[in-house]
Parts: sequence; C-alpha cells; structure tokens
Amino acid sequence: MKVVLLAAGIGQRLQPITDYIPKPMIKIAGKPILEYILEDLLNFGFNDFCIVVGHEANQIKNHFSNWNKNSCIISFISQNEYKGTAHAMYLAKDFVKNDPFLLYLADTIIPLDLNDKLSKMVSDVNSISILSSKSFVNDSNSVGNVVVVDNYVKSISEKSEINETNLAWAGLAFFRDCSIFKVIENLPLSKRGEYDITDAMDLVIKQNKIIRNYSCKKFIDCGTPKGLLDGLKFVLTKKELPDTFPVCNVIEPCYIGINCTFGTDTTIGPFVSIDDDVSIGNNVKISETVVLNNAKISSNDIISHSIISEKVKLFVD
Repeated sequence: MKVVLLAAGIGQRLQPITDYIPKPMIKIAGKPILEYILEDLLNFGFNDFCIVVGHEANQIKNHFSNWNKNSCIISFISQNEYKGTAHAMYLAKDFVKNDPFLLYLADTIIPLDLNDKLSKMVSDVNSISILSSKSFVNDSNSVGNVVVVDNYVKSISEKSEINETNLAWAGLAFFRDCSIFKVIENLPLSKRGEYDITDAMDLVIKQNKIIRNYSCKKFIDCGTPKGLLDGLKFVLTKKELPDTFPVCNVIEPCYIGINCTFGTDTTIGPFVSIDDDVSIGNNVKISETVVLNNAKISSNDIISHSIISEKVKLFVD
C-alpha cells in the first residue's frame, strides 16, 4: 500500500530552529519525528512511501535513503516552489498512478488508536476518508476545521480563524483512487496564495461527492513548539529507555544520547530529550525540554519548556 508524506515545508511555527533543520527531522528521544511516523505506518502494513521534500531536502534524503526496515520502498519528490499542500501532493501523481494511497502530514503523530482508524479508512468504500479529532483546541489557527454531519464531512477549511466546530483535521486522508488530482488541477489559489489540500477536499464536497470522517481520540501537531513537547512526552512514556544514565541526577522519563558531558550538581528531567554530543555545565536544571545535537548549555542555567539547538534557544509559551 502507498503513502504520500508531505515534508517539504519551511516550518515557520518552529523558526528559527527550522531555518536549518527541516521540521520532520527534529529529533526527540533519538529519532526524527518522521521516523516515528514511518515506523507506525510500517507496523500497520504500508510499505511503499513517497516523501515530498523541499526545505533542507538533503537532510531527509540522507537519513532515509538507506532506511530499509521491513523491505519498505522510499522514494523522494522535490517541491521546489512552496505552493501549498495540494501542490505538494500533486507532485506525487506519477507515484500514485491509480492506486489507493494514504496522505500523511509529516509533522503529525497519532498517539492512541492509529491502527484501528487506519483499518476503517482503508476499508471504507467512499472515495475519500479523513481522520479528525474532537479534542484538539485550535488556539493557533494551525489546522483545518472540519464540519461533520452523521459521520460525513460537510465542509473543511484550512487554518481557519473562525471555528465552526471543535473538530480539527488530524493530517491524514485516504484516497481510494487518483481523482483528487483532477480536482487539484482546477483548484484556485487560497487567500494565503497557496493550493491547499483542505480546499481541494472542500471542492470535492461542493461537487456533491462524499468524504467519510473518522475521529481519533487526539493527535499531536509536532509542527508547533507546544506540540513538539507534547510529542516528546508521548514518545518518552512509550519508548523503552535505558536502565542507566550518565553521572548526573536524572528524573525519569528522559532520553540522553551518546558523547554527552555533564557538570556537577546537574539535574535532568522529567520529560527531557538530549541528543548526541551535548555539553552541559555545572548546577544546571532542565525539565520538559528538547536539546538537539551539539548544543552547549552554560553553568547555573535553569531551563524548562524549551527547544535548544547549537545555534538558538526557543521558549515554549
């Protein structure tokens, strides 16, 4: 079964971290976000992936070109102009051909009932089915707002400032055929100057075609600072962690990579991910934070709710 993963975006909501790291390649607990997504989909039974890349594309290609778990196939398509999610998906037209395929936004984690929902979406007889969540509070206008009546989508909007419901698109859609590409060919630009997949699906509805909705308990939008920390908490509670840590005080759950150095009287945790080759000074306290590789943290620093790279520190509101 085929999957199109959209991983081309600049990741504006995580800038300046994403100025030089593509959003899906931010590591939490030793793996990029995109790797967790691929593993979940492989476990379900998908095995043929097309990753649409753009911003800092080589980082994604270099990491996954030789990633051959379960004999999966990974190909790459470049989106050289950032014209929106529908444009990115359209670039995968030759990969899809006329086969059924799953569309997946590469910054989204479904933490609870993914296999159950995928089973229902793949088995659905309608041409399109989507996944949404009732529990998401769209306080940043960052996701599509979905209006549903009797389990069928009546409208879907992209990053709406006016929420008609508390139901948000979770970034997954299953297409039983390739007819969506014809819709995209006739799609007008959005007010934001892009071609959005939510607008394409809304146009499908206006053409009196049916989109089935399935709701999951929650989803984690790792494309925001808060969402990235939510993703960290989920991964750390799920991941099998080492029994021993370097010489420092650790409050679990935590992940600490290799070649890290710690000063005296340093406390790490809870909910901290420290990547490789990180240097931390004396008398430092870190909690609920992602520390990326090669970062250096000075002595006597107290850090919480942050994302830290070797170049910048991003505080989470």
